[in-house]
Amino acid sequence: MQFKSDRLSFRLVNDDDFPYIYRLQTDPVVMHFIRPAETTEAPVRERMAIWSKYAAENPGFGVLMIKSADNQEYIGYSVFRHLHFQPGNEVEIGYTIGQEHAGKGLATEAARRLMQYGQEELGIAEFVAYTNQLNLASNRVLEKSGFKIVREEVVNNHECFRWEITLL
Repeated sequence: MQFKSDRLSFRLVNDDDFPYIYRLQTDPVVMHFIRPAETTEAPVRERMAIWSKYAAENPGFGVLMIKSADNQEYIGYSVFRHLHFQPGNEVEIGYTIGQEHAGKGLATEAARRLMQYGQEELGIAEFVAYTNQLNLASNRVLEKSGFKIVREEVVNNHECFRWEITLL
């Protein structure tokens, strides 16, 4: 599972990505609107094991590294998964971008490319996403990508917007 956009390349996360995933998930700024930042390696390793198992059991879905298409610098990671990693649930997209890459339109490019991949490769036209209500930047990414807020839900103890889109 690999694909590109103009500035980004995507591929499934693997064990070699642990140092970068760990850096992101222990960064309180990056994790502020997602969940509390991790303080030890174990939860990150456990999460990555779940990701690997899910991807192996669900071809075409998973957690993907996002790298620069030109120099392969780590940008962040994204999810293209069934909601809660449960096959049969709606397909969710999401993105976590390193601080040094924020504000450059990369999350919007990632969101759009994930939807394009889903539509073109898997025939999926309906997607969901969640953002913390206070995460103005991520809310804007989804607006620019065509998503609409459909309701509010509590996710990871945060008041979140549930976003949906149906592609034509």
